[in-house]
Amino acid sequence: FGGGSRRGATKNGPMRGRDIKTRVEITFEEAAFGTAKEITINRDETCDTCHGSGCKPGTSTETCKVCNGSGQVKTTQNTILGSFTSVKTCDHCAGTGKVISNPCQTCKGRGTVRKQRTIKVKIPEGIDNGQIISLRGEGEPGLRGGPAGDLYITVSVKSHSIFTRKGDSIFCNVHVSFPEAALGAIINVPTLQGNVQYDLAEGTQTGSIFTLKGKGIKGVNARNAGDLYFTVVVDVPKKLNKEQREILMNFAEASGEKFETGKRKKFF
Repeated sequence: FGGGSRRGATKNGPMRGRDIKTRVEITFEEAAFGTAKEITINRDETCDTCHGSGCKPGTSTETCKVCNGSGQVKTTQNTILGSFTSVKTCDHCAGTGKVISNPCQTCKGRGTVRKQRTIKVKIPEGIDNGQIISLRGEGEPGLRGGPAGDLYITVSVKSHSIFTRKGDSIFCNVHVSFPEAALGAIINVPTLQGNVQYDLAEGTQTGSIFTLKGKGIKGVNARNAGDLYFTVVVDVPKKLNKEQREILMNFAEASGEKFETGKRKKFF
């Protein structure tokens, strides 16, 4: 991945190296607690043979004879209205004012060679999906003494089987049985640190939302961790045995409910 452009005051002066962009994928837990990853990038690096000069060892650049080292060429055109002078970049030296008569055999006069590098990156605790980590000077080398570019790493966080995240808060569903919801019970609630017990009040309705303070994620620049919100989902059994059905019928009668049960009619 490569992006950006070399920036410099003039083509003869120092120019900053190009920035590099890449991406790293991490798990939900790694994003929450932080981790370290190794990433592999391809980038231009200063040639070890010519040390970035582009010249064959023992030689040096020469002043361009076309522009006399100015990097610009002036042309004058005479017309009936008078003489007009225009200035353009020298094509022979590409505006640098220097030419390489004996190019380095390793880099072919470029001063850089393409290499593959593996870099260890520290992923901070609490980073979120889409956030970017920047590493100064890990981009491509500058020209003529200019600083190297930077490496920008976009973090992609995998989805979790239980939790979802919004800011520093996390959310999940907790399934309970009908008796647990009706009578109340001590239930296990999953968190990123492991299960915790929660005293569920009797008569809890499906869709009720409860909060566990400080059980969310501590953001990159946050002082404290967010909260965990869990939604209670009451599971209704799909099939009942005879004893269970009788108990529920007795419960319904005791509650003053009157209804008929039976198989649904089938029709075309």
